[in-house]
Amino acid sequence: MRPVIGIVMCGSENGRQFVSQPYLDAVTDAGGLPTVLPVTGDTSLYAGFSRLCDGFLFCGGGDITPLLFGEELLTDQGGTDLFTDRFHLSLMAYVLQSRLPVLAICRGMQVMNLALGGTIWQDLSLRPVHTLNHMQVSVHRQDVCHKITISKNSMLYDFLGEYAEVNSFHHQCLHLIPASLRPSAIASDGVVEAIELPGHPFALGVQWHPEVLYPSDHGMKKLFLALLKKASVSKNIQYISPFSGAE
Repeated sequence: MRPVIGIVMCGSENGRQFVSQPYLDAVTDAGGLPTVLPVTGDTSLYAGFSRLCDGFLFCGGGDITPLLFGEELLTDQGGTDLFTDRFHLSLMAYVLQSRLPVLAICRGMQVMNLALGGTIWQDLSLRPVHTLNHMQVSVHRQDVCHKITISKNSMLYDFLGEYAEVNSFHHQCLHLIPASLRPSAIASDGVVEAIELPGHPFALGVQWHPEVLYPSDHGMKKLFLALLKKASVSKNIQYISPFSGAE
């Protein structure tokens, strides 16, 4: 039986919710059964999501409403959706408490940081130091544009080694990182490119898009294979949800 990976909706447009095809393809090719989870305001559904899924994937998307991390709007870059933001943040908190495996990509990594009490820079231009252009303009999304350095005492190091070349499609980045999270990769300008949650079976956030690099990069394949490996045994340990009485 393939492990079920709940891929959380990336966003919506004209009344339609969507997930980009590369996420589905990467999970399927790695041996998983992708299941798309819709944005909802009904938190009582979260317990059902955790029973249905063996692991979760939070994908990329738009900006996050600044009021949700204690700021007002400082930039005209990107767009926000408060309803989706609240859903992603509350579901992320629930999933992390469930201790089910989670891979968080781009916006998803920022959601993980915020859900645990961190903050983000609303725009890279607001950083008080020199910053690379992290919003690449390339013919193909699978083209790489900058290098990252990976901490040796991280699970990411096991997949990618000390250095990797990645693609980049973001104008926001992590600012304050809570003590519960550990940065595990940085770009040459100091922008944090990956985070991990020590003590959790598998909670990894990456700022780039490994689902696009998956077909051509063996290291990126290892990310998804590791998610699926953890998901295949995630239900061996019984977990009682703190929200189980909500249904």
